[in-house]
Amino acid sequence: MVSVLKASGERVPFEEQKLRLSLLRVGAYEALANKIVEEVVRVLYDGMSTREIYRIAFRLLRQKSRALSAKYHLKRAIMRLGITGYPFEKYVAEIFRHKGYQSKNNQIIKGHCVNHEVDVVSNNKNKYIFIECKYHNFQGKKCELKIPLYVKSRFLDIAQEQKSILSENLEMWLVTNTRFTSDATQYGRCAGLHLMAWDYPAGNGLKEHVETSGLYPITCITQLTKSELAILFEKNIVLCQSILDDPSVLEKMRFSSERKASVVEQCRALLNDS
Repeated sequence: MVSVLKASGERVPFEEQKLRLSLLRVGAYEALANKIVEEVVRVLYDGMSTREIYRIAFRLLRQKSRALSAKYHLKRAIMRLGITGYPFEKYVAEIFRHKGYQSKNNQIIKGHCVNHEVDVVSNNKNKYIFIECKYHNFQGKKCELKIPLYVKSRFLDIAQEQKSILSENLEMWLVTNTRFTSDATQYGRCAGLHLMAWDYPAGNGLKEHVETSGLYPITCITQLTKSELAILFEKNIVLCQSILDDPSVLEKMRFSSERKASVVEQCRALLNDS
């Protein structure tokens, strides 16, 4: 059996069906998905990296549809919300805003012992949510137990002070763009710390939130350069929808009319297919 090398360094058996389902999930029709799988199998060798498999599948998918390839690019697009991590924090705020909460970034919250800077504070009339965002710029890096332990200790200090002030329920969240170790998830469940990662909780992770809400980050638009993304991040633009809402932001970046139209069309196609 042919094995492939994951970003974490782990070797696992290659699964044709897993690749096929990942293509079908983003909207590829069955014949196209099968064709791409066949091409990957044709060039597959023992020890091939999952990154190289992704590149082949992405290239073939992009030849057929930019919108589908942008969706397939989603995991890596989330990884591009860095390297400072601040764009990722803005993105998480947008997720909770879409869920019906008012959200603010980088708030100083008084704790019982010291003040704390909280990455995202979200609230509605019934609940306050304090969210710590942990961004990793390497896909194979996982959030280990020490991170939720540290986050929980900060939130306990905040909760001790704020519960006497707020009548609303308080929730504590830790959100990462990669994954948690099994110890970290076990601790989260036991300690009452809500965790969200790329595919955790099962069926309700970052991936599902994007796919069901259409909150595609601008990093899905592969023709945008790093410097252009940095400018958009500075303007607090992290969503493709924001470009559709105000395409003039691209004119201010001195995009040609043709390039502006291309970026807008890719955003529109991506959201229309979601």
